Amino acid sequence: MGPGSAVGLLLLCSLGGAARVLHSLRYLDFAVSDPSPGVPRYQAMGYVDGIPFVHYDSESKRYQPRTQWIAANVDQEYWDQQTQIARSNEQVTYSNLNTVQARYNQSGRAQTQQRVRGCDLLDDGSIKGYEQVAYDGQDFITFDMDNMMYIAADAAAEVTKRECEHDGSVAESMKNYLQNTCVEWLKNYVRYGQLELERKVPPMVRVSEKEEEDGILTLTCRARGFYPRPIALSWLKDGEVRDQDTQWGSIAPNSDGTYYTWASIEASPKDKDRFRCQVEHASLLQPGLYALEAQSNLFSTLLVVAVVMLIIIIISMMAVLWKRTLDKKKRDGYSVPTANESGEAAVTSPVAG
Repeated sequence: MGPGSAVGLLLLCSLGGAARVLHSLRYLDFAVSDPSPGVPRYQAMGYVDGIPFVHYDSESKRYQPRTQWIAANVDQEYWDQQTQIARSNEQVTYSNLNTVQARYNQSGRAQTQQRVRGCDLLDDGSIKGYEQVAYDGQDFITFDMDNMMYIAADAAAEVTKRECEHDGSVAESMKNYLQNTCVEWLKNYVRYGQLELERKVPPMVRVSEKEEEDGILTLTCRARGFYPRPIALSWLKDGEVRDQDTQWGSIAPNSDGTYYTWASIEASPKDKDRFRCQVEHASLLQPGLYALEAQSNLFSTLLVVAVVMLIIIIISMMAVLWKRTLDKKKRDGYSVPTANESGEAAVTSPVAG
């Protein structure tokens, strides 16, 4: 059974965990009951550490590479096998979508089904498995790998739950896939793309402030351009972590394969210098502490730069005008005297014979 093994289930789901994720493998399937131009009725995308590396859709009918490292490390047999698996998944998914539409009595309008499945390698040596399905953007059914059971979101999903748990073979097959097959392929992919996937790019961090209408400041810590994806941003006040008062943004991808995120906290203007943003990332030997940028210093710096640039422009203009004056006087036959070190005009005497 290959990395994108066909699973004859309607929908599936996820498992949580506290340890840090070293590497992850995800497959995301998306089906549309009423496709439109440019939107295939079925698409599947594979991600390693959040980076898309393979793709399939119902229009191309082929499993295709999205990174150089996967294309360089597998043969044509791999692509043929994964294409057959993806075509089988397409048929099963579309059939299930029609079934669920009938259960909700919604066959008259367009509906969608999304499924995500995969596995994580954690820094404590443990493994996590995920299988989750949604219908029209809402949870439908999830797979609890630890307890070997399915969790239904509503009455329609209960029917699927009973079918999946009928004799236990479906749950056993899924657990084996998530714990073994998925992990084996994830390790292969990490080895193939090691130079890209195991690189470490430190975050660029900036702390800024914004005054709200009530006079309270919102301090925001932004981290940009980091890789790998896992990162921890915390606000500290006098060295004490203030997670209960902190709001976090999602960790989102940049176009160059790196990530960005943010964390903010409210503070009284008189207390703003007591806050620090702590950043923990694999690229940093130890957590970094970042303070609010001094706005006055920044303004002074910009002012000095502006003044210097203005002086340079004035001097340049004066030099140009002076040169034009000299050129004009030379054209008029006037010899301009030079100055000696004391500033006096130097008079040239004829040389005695």
